Amino acid sequence: MLTLRPYQQEAIDAVYRYLRTQNGNPCLVAPTGSGKSLLMSTIAHDAVTKWNGRVLILAHVKELLEQTANTIRRIAPDLPVGVYSAGLNSRDTNEPVIVAGIQSVYKRACELDRFDLIIVDEAHLLPPDGEGMYQTFLHDAKIVNPHVRLIGLTATPYRMKSGLLEWHFHLLRQCLR
Repeated sequence: MLTLRPYQQEAIDAVYRYLRTQNGNPCLVAPTGSGKSLLMSTIAHDAVTKWNGRVLILAHVKELLEQTANTIRRIAPDLPVGVYSAGLNSRDTNEPVIVAGIQSVYKRACELDRFDLIIVDEAHLLPPDGEGMYQTFLHDAKIVNPHVRLIGLTATPYRMKSGLLEWHFHLLRQCLR
């Protein structure tokens, strides 16, 4: 594993502290260029190797999927990583870490089986209420594993229509800043 910068380690420590002490699911706000792929990779690696968990990383564009999967493979070559994305012609389902496009998996939570941790990149794209691909998938993932935890990552904790992000979906309850 790469050595994290102090601010990255502080962010990881804050997420883990939140997960240990709170029932909700944190949102990590990190500016562009601060190493969100490295943060996701570290969290995924720890979840699998330290806590014997299974991790799903969700994103909305194939470039983010490729970037995240490649970063994980580079910094944790011992960690099996799969990609589930129609745009990338990949339908991996058995690895302990799956990087997936929400468009490809939103109706497939049962097919993908149980995850212990779901990380949502660009979490500001989660709709504040109602239906949608993220809401559909997260609802079904919680049926598959009622104890699944969710971590959101975003550089933009602000919506034009509603201001500072407040997580309305029942899986997201608090933003760490």
